[in-house]
Amino acid sequence: MGRYKYIPRGTAGGWIKSQDSPVIGGALGTVFDCCVRKENEGYRMWYSWRPAKGIAVANSPDGYDWSLPQMVMPRQINLPWAVDEVNRPCVLYRGGKYRMWFIGMVRPLDFCYGTSAVGYAESNDGIHWDVRRESVMNPDEPWEKNSLYCPHVIWDEEKNSYRMWYSGGEQYECDSIGYAESKDGIHWNKYNKNPIFTADKNKFWEALKTEACCVVREQDYFYMFYLGISADRTASIGIARSRDGITGWERHPDNPVVAGTDGSWDYLGVCKPFVLKTDDGFLMWYNGCNQSEGEGQVKEEIGVALHKGYQLWPEDGAARERDIPDEKIVCRDLFLGCR
Repeated sequence: MGRYKYIPRGTAGGWIKSQDSPVIGGALGTVFDCCVRKENEGYRMWYSWRPAKGIAVANSPDGYDWSLPQMVMPRQINLPWAVDEVNRPCVLYRGGKYRMWFIGMVRPLDFCYGTSAVGYAESNDGIHWDVRRESVMNPDEPWEKNSLYCPHVIWDEEKNSYRMWYSGGEQYECDSIGYAESKDGIHWNKYNKNPIFTADKNKFWEALKTEACCVVREQDYFYMFYLGISADRTASIGIARSRDGITGWERHPDNPVVAGTDGSWDYLGVCKPFVLKTDDGFLMWYNGCNQSEGEGQVKEEIGVALHKGYQLWPEDGAARERDIPDEKIVCRDLFLGCR
């Protein structure tokens, strides 16, 4: 008889999934790993579009109802480090320009031997991009193996520098989260004690890997929304917080705060979150999947979860009950070793 562990389902920590999800997907095929900005009276999203092997942009008045995609960055066939696909954008607007950090991929037939690096581009309108020919960050530390994923960049006025949290590790899914700083967004200095955030082997839901984070600064803390992957490779979203965004990370007592929901569009798992502060709380866009797209691949779509108010952490530090529609918790067998 094997050992059994509970796999959390639904949401916790004050997060609620939108009933309108998914908001982008369907006939578009796999869409994933987005970045959203509040602009004028609406929202603008740059997201990864797998069938096109590139990055698209869409607009929305409310964060739920999105326009059809406009392709803004195809794979860079003249750049050896981005020849097969570009994806996972992070976009800032600073100094009169849009600035994008993204991933360039080399994906041979044997996917395990692929590589990925961080690229950089600038734009006047967020649509037409000038891509820097050389990558700005490469996997050159042992823990990064052959891949860097999901750069999340903010501008820190106090430090007068760009700050990046990124994932490093295997090509299929990265293993841990690292940190770097830059004065110009191009030349990056990696933290000398990377990785700064790794899987907690004592928590089944994130025992295998932690990656794909979005960091939001709120009052005295940096809140990291991150992807945790369990020993059976089920993905869920958790939160951690740190005073300086680098050290002393504390995990939310309700983790994971967003997990798959049985019978829903995201029941196989949820991935890469992106979180924005709104007038009445926070919105989170995330990937979810529930069906095959052929040849063993799953189809990912983008959905929305929301958090009313700005209290992201329970004041007493105690865990709350999960919001599970059918009041069930899935139980799966945990074999020795990973599958």
